[in-house]
Amino acid sequence: MPESPTSTSPVDTPPAPARKDAVIEQLSRRFRRPLQRFFEKRIGREADTEDLVQHVFLRLASGARVADTAGVEGYLFKIANNLLRDRQRRLTVRNSTAHEPYEDDTHGAQLGTPSPEQLVQSSQLIEQMIAALHELPERTREVFTLYHLHGLSHAQIASQLGIAVSTLEKHMTRACAHLLKRIDP
Repeated sequence: MPESPTSTSPVDTPPAPARKDAVIEQLSRRFRRPLQRFFEKRIGREADTEDLVQHVFLRLASGARVADTAGVEGYLFKIANNLLRDRQRRLTVRNSTAHEPYEDDTHGAQLGTPSPEQLVQSSQLIEQMIAALHELPERTREVFTLYHLHGLSHAQIASQLGIAVSTLEKHMTRACAHLLKRIDP
């Protein structure tokens, strides 16, 4: 005897990847603005608002199996609320006064003046690093220097060079592995 169909929730049937992308795109069009208002009301008009909306859809895409858009609104706002809670925890930890503030008289005195041997070793280490950097492929070296010497973020570098962030991360991994292998500790 065949089983009777049971009711399914909007997030329990695994769709094909293309179908899932289409559903998430539809949800994004429908709920992006309400989610922005949700975040703006709670944190103000900050740059974080759009990032938080993106994270809602990233979590939805990576975690849930979305079958359709009916009844998913509560789930989206639950994700949004969890993101706010996580954000608040991070801010609380970051702003905690548990660390000791830097005072030049106390902490600066611990550094001391390097000995001549330490200066020579540091100079040699810098020369080894420069030589190792020049051994890298040009794009890998460029990614490494934009990040470590110019202080650009991964997203900024990827945009500037016209590459994916995942490609950039592969270049960074390759560069770091090469430098670690070539530089004497």
